[in-house]
Amino acid sequence: MELPPDLHPFHSMVAALHDAEEAFVVLRLRDDDFELVHANRAFARRTGFDPRFDQPLPGARVYADPDHRSAIVARLRTGKRCQLRLPLTLEGRPRTVHSVFFPLKPPYYAGLLRELAPEQQMVQVFRSLERVKEALDRAPAEFYAAVLTSALESVPGADAGSLWILQGDRFVCTAQVGHTPELINFSVSFETELRWYGQGEAAMRQGTPRIITRRTIEAINSETEIASLNSERPLQANLLIPIVRKGEVYGTFNLDSVRNENAFTIESIEAGRLFAEEILGFLETERREQRLRGRLGLLERIVEINRIARRARSQGQLYLETLTALRRYIGSSHVTVFLLEEDGQVLRVVASTTPDLTAGMRIPRDRGASWIAIEERRAVHIHDIYKDPRVFHFGERRRGPVALLAAPLIDGSGEVVGVISANSRPHQGFGEGELAFFEASAEAIGMATERLKALGEATRRAEAYRKLIVLSTEIEVLENPDEIAERALRTILELTPFEAGVFYTLKGGKRLEPDVLVGDYPSRFPRIYEDHPVHLGEGLVGSTIAGRKGGAVHDYRDYPGALEPFVKIGTRSVLVEPLWVKGVPYGGLALLTFGQPAAPPAEARYLVQLTARRIERAFERIGHLTTLKEAREAMFRAFGVALERRDYETRGHTERVAQLSTRLARALGLRGGELEAVRWGAYLHDIGKLAIPDRILLKEGPLDEDEWALMREHTEIGFQMLEPIPFLPRSTRNIVRFHHERWDGSGYPRGLAGTEIPLEARLFAVVDVFDALANERPYKKSWAPREVARELRELSGRHLDPVIVDRFLQLKRPLRRG
Repeated sequence: MELPPDLHPFHSMVAALHDAEEAFVVLRLRDDDFELVHANRAFARRTGFDPRFDQPLPGARVYADPDHRSAIVARLRTGKRCQLRLPLTLEGRPRTVHSVFFPLKPPYYAGLLRELAPEQQMVQVFRSLERVKEALDRAPAEFYAAVLTSALESVPGADAGSLWILQGDRFVCTAQVGHTPELINFSVSFETELRWYGQGEAAMRQGTPRIITRRTIEAINSETEIASLNSERPLQANLLIPIVRKGEVYGTFNLDSVRNENAFTIESIEAGRLFAEEILGFLETERREQRLRGRLGLLERIVEINRIARRARSQGQLYLETLTALRRYIGSSHVTVFLLEEDGQVLRVVASTTPDLTAGMRIPRDRGASWIAIEERRAVHIHDIYKDPRVFHFGERRRGPVALLAAPLIDGSGEVVGVISANSRPHQGFGEGELAFFEASAEAIGMATERLKALGEATRRAEAYRKLIVLSTEIEVLENPDEIAERALRTILELTPFEAGVFYTLKGGKRLEPDVLVGDYPSRFPRIYEDHPVHLGEGLVGSTIAGRKGGAVHDYRDYPGALEPFVKIGTRSVLVEPLWVKGVPYGGLALLTFGQPAAPPAEARYLVQLTARRIERAFERIGHLTTLKEAREAMFRAFGVALERRDYETRGHTERVAQLSTRLARALGLRGGELEAVRWGAYLHDIGKLAIPDRILLKEGPLDEDEWALMREHTEIGFQMLEPIPFLPRSTRNIVRFHHERWDGSGYPRGLAGTEIPLEARLFAVVDVFDALANERPYKKSWAPREVARELRELSGRHLDPVIVDRFLQLKRPLRRG
């Protein structure tokens, strides 16, 4: 053979190796590549390459993969002896060869290539697996990358690969080598992966490997979404090994060749299976740890739900916080709590995260999957609500399957009090952990509902008694029966589910009339008593009051003695409590609903009875006060009459000024006890004259200066006479003391001026002057109304308050003769 001149020194070595059993080659470096310039017979026979120095083969002909070419060039450039393990197609089959290169004379290098025996190949696989085991304690992504890298070093024919883990119903790429980075986290459906696998689901669940070549790969890729992520170098072959344990698919292990369509052999499958087993073991460990973490997390979430349930102080707080936690922990889109009502025939929504289920909505029996959970007293799991006819749908249908969980709420006594339901997000569903957590949450909510219901009842009862105490305090200071009844009825309506309240009084000993109505009632309701009078002993109200024993009906339509006019306007539930004062019927209290019957709590009747008895005592007190006031009124009137008996000039004066003063005071805005004080002041305004001697009081002629001085003292004397009487209002004593004061300050006893004079004294002064002018006295005739009005205007602003004079003159009746 002819060698280049610079290799003549190596001619004998090359010739000696020409017929050797081991493959021998000579390489020549060319920039960043190499050429195969000579190969002995063994290499040419096994590979089909037979180059000569004058016809070398480019490196790409030998290794299409630039990575392999670059590895050879890098080692050769060191100029030292080096060893490499390289893939090579021998006799039509991919093999891994052990290569030893040594320099001849740059740029020439000689190489001996020895094919690894199968046992040597497996040694390499196991060495690679040792490195894989060292990565077991790393994060999953690092472990998967280590597996792929090691597999590509030792699995015959593999120069790229990817790992796909089944998550839910999709395979997700979790590692890749030799492909585009965009492949990571890309996912395909179970059906797509089955098409790629090509052997059917049964074979996949048995873990059967399969090998496909380029034509099949191209056909499958054209039908799937993964085609857009293909490597720049098209796949020539793919080896897929299902990762399976007992029929459960965990994922798929894919090894690829971008060089040779026949890259994979039985040895490749066996080696690949070893790596797949390592991946399976890691996945099982990960899943066990995930399940353990899931159980620990489940326990933590259950503890959290129980903590929420224990600390809740109201049902509203309980449902708001638990529904929020449930949505977060089980990944639910909507959660709803229903409570049983109407003797277990209706489910009422009390809390919901579903816009279509608002609080207060009612779901009748046998309508929806929640009733199944109640009737069977267990949690119900429906995988797709759109395929189960038992589910009652609200709102718009969502895309994709939606799962439902429903669990009964059971209290401490074992009674079902309601149900809680949750919908999954589309396509997600609920796992065993979510179901267990949901059941535990329902148990905690059921127990808490009972506790909070009892707490609520106790709170409502305490609030009811507090309001009754407040009512009793208010009743103590009220003196108007209608006002007392109205306050009582409004309080009772706050504490019971009734809509309206009525206070009846007995008129003429026979007829019952509604004096006070509060709440919501039909507009025609009051007129019924005008067109159809109700008498004592008639209907529910009349018979209850006559019998002096409370009565109640759940539905007035079913009451045997129901009166037709009240049935027609929709009267439903009625509760009546009689009012008797001093042993005789006075009237009664009635609570009513219209349209729908009410179900009042057991203590409602008791509360109404307590209120009725309190009102009876208040009415008795009012009766005593009325009698006492009448006695006081008579006593004060008697004082005034006694004065008139002494002073013949003022006969009838006291009664007239009492009436006129009361009218003027009311016109000026005084009310209630203020009017009473003015009237009493009018009766007693001259009581001090009882201490004036008859010689002065009854003197026919004018009084001298000393006599006037003594006469003027009657105001202070009267004030001092009344001072010891504790119940007498100050306004009354002010009239007695200051009714002779003048607006300009010229009056007596203090010489007060303007608004320094108490209002009650100023208004009485106007009335007193008017009466003196308008009525006949022994020493003068009565003045005409016009003269009286003219004189009052003359005195306005001097002797009398001008504002009060103007207001008095607006009253027409006082200007007539007394």
